[in-house]
Amino acid sequence: MSSQEQSQTGGTASEDGPSAGLLGTVVPDFVRKNFALKFGIVLVIMALSVGAVGIVATQQFQDYTQEQVTGEYQGLAAQESDIIQRWIERNELAAQFISSSNAWTADETADLETELQNQRAGLSADVEHIHVLERSPSGTTIIASTALSSGTSVQDAGRGWTEDTTFSRAGEVQMSNVYQSQDGPVVGFMSQVDASQNRFIVVEYSTDRIAGSLQGADRADGGFTQVVNASNVVMIDEPTGSATGSGQATLSSYGGSDQALLPVQEAESLRGSTQAAGVIREMPGNSNVIGERYTVGYAPIEGTDWVVLVHAPYSAVFGFVENVRLLGFIGTGLMVLVIGGVGAALGYNTATSIDRLTRKTEEMRQGNLDVDISTSRIDNIGQLYNGFSEMRDALQEQITEAESARKEAEVSRAEAMEMNNYLQEKAEEFSDVMEAAAGGNLTKRMETDGENESMDRIASEFNGMINELEKTVGQLNSFAGEVAESGDVVLTSSESVREASEQVAESIQKVSDDAYDQKERLQELSEDLDELVSTLEQLQETNPDVEIQESLDQFRVVATTLQDAADTSEEMMAESETVAGAAEEQAAELNEVSSRAEQLKRYAQPLGDILGRFETEAEHEFVFSGGPSQGLGENDDNN
Repeated sequence: MSSQEQSQTGGTASEDGPSAGLLGTVVPDFVRKNFALKFGIVLVIMALSVGAVGIVATQQFQDYTQEQVTGEYQGLAAQESDIIQRWIERNELAAQFISSSNAWTADETADLETELQNQRAGLSADVEHIHVLERSPSGTTIIASTALSSGTSVQDAGRGWTEDTTFSRAGEVQMSNVYQSQDGPVVGFMSQVDASQNRFIVVEYSTDRIAGSLQGADRADGGFTQVVNASNVVMIDEPTGSATGSGQATLSSYGGSDQALLPVQEAESLRGSTQAAGVIREMPGNSNVIGERYTVGYAPIEGTDWVVLVHAPYSAVFGFVENVRLLGFIGTGLMVLVIGGVGAALGYNTATSIDRLTRKTEEMRQGNLDVDISTSRIDNIGQLYNGFSEMRDALQEQITEAESARKEAEVSRAEAMEMNNYLQEKAEEFSDVMEAAAGGNLTKRMETDGENESMDRIASEFNGMINELEKTVGQLNSFAGEVAESGDVVLTSSESVREASEQVAESIQKVSDDAYDQKERLQELSEDLDELVSTLEQLQETNPDVEIQESLDQFRVVATTLQDAADTSEEMMAESETVAGAAEEQAAELNEVSSRAEQLKRYAQPLGDILGRFETEAEHEFVFSGGPSQGLGENDDNN
């Protein structure tokens, strides 16, 4: 090589720098000599680089969006689980309040059914029927109902709560699974009557209203929510449509395969853990659930063996993510085509736009969704910008909706907690008043504050009951004293009358004895006169000359008069015996009256002692207008 060539070569090497020398040793000469090929290789390398960046950014954004959507469905499942749990707790509280009424101890079926209708009118619209059950050694029967005949055996009632013979204890509410009634699917809540250990109240709530309040279909097209129990039976089906029909899956078997039951098993595993809900992103299509791939969010309902399952087609839930991914791949491909087609003239501009877009996507990946994604280009790169911008706007909108839903759920939970605290405070106040009444203090009353209509109604009805009870106790207390006093009066009066009756009986007995003696004497005189008349008649027959007819007639008249007097004495003696017997009977009756009066006095004193333990207002005491002894005195005078 000549010195001139070496000088030119050395100058070229010095101008290109050390990198050119390195490339010169790696890149073949025919490539280095062919500018078009070298530029094409550069364009291919640039296209590959841009494509890689686009794919990575799109995948990162896809993962981020999937996490957001997954979190939204997980929160939706937890929210609907909380809605159903609060619905159950509200129904249990209502059943407890109904069973606390003393009206359920009535013996008349008509009174019980009237009370059932009154209670039914004051409850929510989703209450279908109320039943009163009574348990006895021979079995359990329905003694009053808004739908079933009284006297029906529980085993013949055909209700869900009849399948379990375990009855709720005092202060507890037993909830049945969903069962079919003549009005549709219902849930029974059973509570023991506070005033009776053998009677129970069963309130049946329709599930149609709570099913309509579920929001699974509002979040994804074709989505729906179902509630499934531990036996894999659908308890509640949202009336928006499912594989078995619009809201028609209630009481049917869920899933139909072990794989489809995976969400139920996953929800059961969350019980007692800190995680409230979960999501399975992709489940294979199932004709009993959704015929295509679907996503399901799950959450257990605490206090029951139920779980909430929020379903939606995978395409509706993650279709946006798939579209973003596809759009990212399409955009990347377009950028590669633009770089390869336009060439070097547009290469720099395209590379700049792609680098800028890459930086924006990186910011979005890092969480900055306020980044400005805009361009003046109207070609494919500009459309890619618009696609990312729309994707970002849609993601912001979803995040905003999720945040709004979360805040609404927090507000609803706060309101529920506030109402629960209020009810607990009022329940404690009412309990203090009831405890005072149970201890004998009938002067305390429940206060109404206008905050809750049901609590105010309970307070008003209780106050009215205590007013009547206070009046009754006061009247009984006064009456017990009057009864004791009247017993003394009756006892004294009956003793006096009994002694008088005995004296009358003795006097009449003496009269009867005298009448008997007189009758004997009169009969003897009558017999003597009869003999004398017979003698005179014989004398007249033997001595017709003797004139004794007039004397004989007079003797006959006297004999007849004596006989009449004897008969009259006999009648008087019989009447005297009758009067004596009546006097003896009256004395016996007065002995029984005295015994009854003594018993009444003996019972009245303990009654007065018991009633004296109750504290009442003075104005509620009852006073007899003339005293019970006044009437007795008048009766004695009449006798």
